[in-house]
Amino acid sequence: MDKAKVMPMVKGVLVLAVIALCSGLLLGLFNMITYVDPFQAALDDFKKNSGASGEFTMVVTEETDSGKNGSVVYYARSTDGVHAFLAEGRGGYQNGSLQVYIYVKDDVIYKTEYGPVDSSQTLIGDVQKKKLLESFQDKNIRELNAFDADIVSGATYTSNAVLNAVDAVVQYYNKSVTGGTANGQA
Repeated sequence: MDKAKVMPMVKGVLVLAVIALCSGLLLGLFNMITYVDPFQAALDDFKKNSGASGEFTMVVTEETDSGKNGSVVYYARSTDGVHAFLAEGRGGYQNGSLQVYIYVKDDVIYKTEYGPVDSSQTLIGDVQKKKLLESFQDKNIRELNAFDADIVSGATYTSNAVLNAVDAVVQYYNKSVTGGTANGQA
């Protein structure tokens, strides 16, 4: 092959290789700068939102129970006795999900709030207005059956997602935190 024809092709390949290398390095640097550790972010949220004065230690990440529509995503406890949960619930139909934060101290749920909500949960505003999640505050978690709560009329699937998330916390707390069972259920 003619050297005059090969040299421009080699130069072109080298230029493309340098561009790819620089792009990769820049993307890696951007990722390093903007990366948020999900475990640390959850611990920071627990500390900020719980009102606990102690430090939190992560106990569980992604405790799923196959066959159920709810799961504990994160569970941490603080040195001053606060149990903090981020749980996810699915409501059926489109299998969309939502997340809730639940804070427990001395077996009583003292604070609840919504976390990320899947876009398919279009009636979340109705459920929030009816204060379904807040209805669990001041309840003893060891005696709680989440499904005794009234669902929001017209927002059945979203209500079920909330109830499934709360039930996942109740079941986990009563089985793994206290070593007992929820409501006498095995």
